[in-house]
Amino acid sequence: MIRRLFRRPSRPAPPLPEAELARRLTDRSYCSAIDGSVLRAADGAYWPEAPFGWKNPPEPTEDVVFEEGYMEMLTHNYARRDGNFLLRAYLPIAVKDTESQVFLGVWCSLSSGNHARFRSAQQRGDAQNMGEQFSWLYTQLPPLSGPLLTKGVLVPYSEGRTPFYWITDEKHPLYPAQQEGMRASEILDLYEELGCGEVVRHLKA
Repeated sequence: MIRRLFRRPSRPAPPLPEAELARRLTDRSYCSAIDGSVLRAADGAYWPEAPFGWKNPPEPTEDVVFEEGYMEMLTHNYARRDGNFLLRAYLPIAVKDTESQVFLGVWCSLSSGNHARFRSAQQRGDAQNMGEQFSWLYTQLPPLSGPLLTKGVLVPYSEGRTPFYWITDEKHPLYPAQQEGMRASEILDLYEELGCGEVVRHLKA
């Protein structure tokens, strides 16, 4: 009993070096297991359920259903709501002092005509031939303080791969991050803001 009363409190684990955080963040072979759950951070941390402003979205359905033309629609990769034609994309951010990137899932818009052309090109696997497309960002980043609508470009890729999104509005808080990259610890802070605390816990374990 006396030993328990006078036991020295355990010291908190020292913070991980920045280089190790970066490795864990980007190495696809690295995985962490805590309390029975296994996570690979390099597989992606943030993938929003629906475009902002959609408080109670339906369960996403298969992409082919999008062609049925309902006024409001949410599939795994496309959405239509209030006259807006939206799709999923990855917003890349370089991790400083590495040659790797992390990818935030986002929703963005295309005009109805370009959206239809993109869907057709995705099915054929030659969407890269469309080139860069003007697009509005429909995911608020950071989630509480970021602007609601942001200008950018959508960059399609071949073989049906998820396109990239690049912010072009220099006033957006993540514009410099896309241009210059972020330190691994800064990306973990961003993950916390995005509600990805479980990912951060695994990375720091």
